[in-house]
Amino acid sequence: MYPRTPSLSSPNESNTPSSSRLVPVAVIPRRPSLQEIPEDRQKKIYALLIAIADKSRKNQRTLGLRSPIQEFHDTQIPFTYIGFGGQYLTHSFGNTCVLDSLLAGLNIAASVHPNIRELFMEDNTIDAVMTLLDSGKYAEAKALWLINLDFRLGRKKYFTERDYIDIRGYVKDHLPNLLDLTSAKFHYDDERRSPNPEDVVYMKTVSKFEDFGDVRVLGSRGNPELILVDVDGRMDEFPSLMITDDYERDFRLQFLLLGIITEKSNHMVLCTSLDGRWWLYDDMKPSLFNNVNLEDIQTQGYVVHLAAYVKVPAKNEKQD
Repeated sequence: MYPRTPSLSSPNESNTPSSSRLVPVAVIPRRPSLQEIPEDRQKKIYALLIAIADKSRKNQRTLGLRSPIQEFHDTQIPFTYIGFGGQYLTHSFGNTCVLDSLLAGLNIAASVHPNIRELFMEDNTIDAVMTLLDSGKYAEAKALWLINLDFRLGRKKYFTERDYIDIRGYVKDHLPNLLDLTSAKFHYDDERRSPNPEDVVYMKTVSKFEDFGDVRVLGSRGNPELILVDVDGRMDEFPSLMITDDYERDFRLQFLLLGIITEKSNHMVLCTSLDGRWWLYDDMKPSLFNNVNLEDIQTQGYVVHLAAYVKVPAKNEKQD
């Protein structure tokens, strides 16, 4: 869930978790904690999760294991993927729709675009999160993402003493985790009226996205691979499917995070491109992915909160 202003509870939701609200997810039997993880709890859990990701990566390489998205990509049969809620150690997660939708969008992008996978490998933690997702360890991936977010922000909010972790928030709350991959940023409200004309990245590339919202360029400044636009409801329509910068590089819309508002709740879903079609992912639906027509869902009350554009390899670029 993501909050209104002020925040609003989701339907049938209290301040305590209820098992009836959680969609079943794969739960691995409780692992022994590092000396029960009493002090420096976050650092010890972080180290444990990184170790799990390293082992999973080795297993994937040794056994040739396929990720859930690869299975979906090839067969489109029902499969287990990131579901609402979850639990790691003694901690249960609530209001996970924003995090689930963002993780699913990033994971699918990395699964189908080699340049995005290589980009994420440049950040050890993001690479570990992707590995955990590829291994079906969804609760571990959420836990690692949240602990790293606390490290980024210099706080201790998650995985302290509370067993219930409320992840209600906005998309922008999670973007600090991508800081090490970010080479340029543009703030819609602060810089739109007074951009720096000497900033080549802004003039040649970022300016093409600036009307949508806050822009975050991932990859090198001279060769962006992924551009995230924190639209945050600023647009009445969906953004363009393709944007070309002044270097004639094409950036194709890969996914959107969409908010749906009712009288009782706010909810976030993912609309992503896969296999040449658009799919709506909803972490609270029994069928997590449903094929949709992009033109149709624009009339169904969804509000764009994040748009992700992937650089399209040039014809003379090597592709895997």
